[in-house]
Amino acid sequence: MSSRRIVALMMAALVILVIAHTPARAQCAMCVTALENSPEGRSMAASFNRGILFLLAVPYAILSTVGVIVFRAYRKKQAADRRANPYIPKDNPTKFNY
Repeated sequence: MSSRRIVALMMAALVILVIAHTPARAQCAMCVTALENSPEGRSMAASFNRGILFLLAVPYAILSTVGVIVFRAYRKKQAADRRANPYIPKDNPTKFNY
């Protein structure tokens, strides 16, 4: 499968998820009832929901940072290999031009 097709399928899936979303209840039924029955509980519920989203985003941020660091190290090593051996082509480093 080509990379363009994979990207197109991923974008289509993302569009479908955004269009067809439904509100989700991340808390247990007792927590929701306790928070929604009082006026200060409603504001606390909003803060509680933002806290859940924050806890959800942190692992993705950490993994993204690690991914960027690994990618940069790989690209740096690839550039150093090209400087050390000018016969390595840029488009396919496995084939040598002798």
